[in-house]
Amino acid sequence: MIDIRKIWQETQANLSGELPAVAYMLWIDSLTPLCVKDNVLILLAPSLNTKITVNKNYKDLIRTALSKTKSTFVDVDIIIDEEKPFFTKEIDSFHDNQIIINSEPRKKQTQFIARYTFDNFVVGESNKLAFHAAQQVAQKPGSAEGYLNFNPLFLYGGVGLGKTHLLHAIGNYITEHLPSMSVLYVPAEKLTTEYFEALSNSGSSDKKAFTFQVFREKYREIDVLMVDDVQFLKNKIGLQEMFFHIFNDLYQNGKQIILTSDRPPKEIGTLEDRLRSRFEGGLLADIGTPNIEMRIAIIRKKMILEKIAVNDDVVYYLAEQFDTNIRELEGALSKVILYSTLINKPYPDVETAKEALKNSAQHRSGTLDSNDIINAVSSYFHISKVDLISKKKTKDIAEARMIAIYLITELLSLPLVTIGQIFGGRDHTTIIHSRDKIAAEVKNNSDVQRKIKDIKELLKPGM
Repeated sequence: MIDIRKIWQETQANLSGELPAVAYMLWIDSLTPLCVKDNVLILLAPSLNTKITVNKNYKDLIRTALSKTKSTFVDVDIIIDEEKPFFTKEIDSFHDNQIIINSEPRKKQTQFIARYTFDNFVVGESNKLAFHAAQQVAQKPGSAEGYLNFNPLFLYGGVGLGKTHLLHAIGNYITEHLPSMSVLYVPAEKLTTEYFEALSNSGSSDKKAFTFQVFREKYREIDVLMVDDVQFLKNKIGLQEMFFHIFNDLYQNGKQIILTSDRPPKEIGTLEDRLRSRFEGGLLADIGTPNIEMRIAIIRKKMILEKIAVNDDVVYYLAEQFDTNIRELEGALSKVILYSTLINKPYPDVETAKEALKNSAQHRSGTLDSNDIINAVSSYFHISKVDLISKKKTKDIAEARMIAIYLITELLSLPLVTIGQIFGGRDHTTIIHSRDKIAAEVKNNSDVQRKIKDIKELLKPGM
């Protein structure tokens, strides 16, 4: 029985050494093995543009790489979604085989982003306390180590410095090594939304209604609770009262609580003193702005993870230019790589980097374009620009894409047709739908409001 996924992986491995890293990511990594027809391997491309580009520039290389595998395929063909009906029989046969081939149990689905781990978190002077405390909590949730009390663990620092990365790293570690533990990650805005839903259902006779009892039971029956951006609890006295009791229930039962904020508890205005005292009762760990050595290490780590490369002069240039926000730094690197690929210069120098980032310099002085917004959204959500403008429809990519479209329509005077072209040739009605959906959520969803606000902060001072 032929495992075409394994064969394609071997083919990709052969290709990876033949192509610049960005060209590989843009054109080869986006292809998916679909089926086999007449001993020809059929690959699915995410867009017509990808199909055309691969057929023109890379198909011969793919054939050669495929011939080096143990397969007997005589050729390879690239198709798009619209052509799939011509291969229905072969696709069905492939899926039937995969049921046998991939009969291993699936990994448990989690709410945590897989790429956020301790291994790919860059540690420096500005974050080493937070990092080691997070590791300790992940390994022994709810316990104290000697004279140190890690419960609650309160991480604080500015936007884009790694707080959320550490939360997800803890979640991923516990999910893998302590699978019997129940872990819940929730942004403070979602906690707020659920609280007011429970409030509105108070006294409801509907047994399925989300009531205060359901709300409290949801949060008291878990082993590890992570609340992101707790500064948004300020001014919400009723919610603070409820959260105080949830906190006590968990703490008294030896459950782990992890909180993040953009400031320490003492600086969160209108936070009840008893709740502030609880927040300060464990370990407070600041995540500060990375120094230049750490910024250089971050760039190099990203280069390894993404299989991309720039010379040391460009690394130092980026580290000097972007000194306050890790997301912005990583976004700048992606922008330089993408730009160098577009101008067919696989190994960018400092002049190329300056040219690639000139729009960023311009928007700092008042000029903003769609590329700046797309890069900011890509950086914020840690999603590649390629995925953002592709046809991929996973939840995280779809949300980021709609937010990017909304920001472009709000901040720039571009025709809807032009915006559609920017996002892979989408119809203007799709752009309208995305714009209106996010516009409605901005009015009612505090989580979306925060995301929009954070991304606009990344775009300043051009705003």
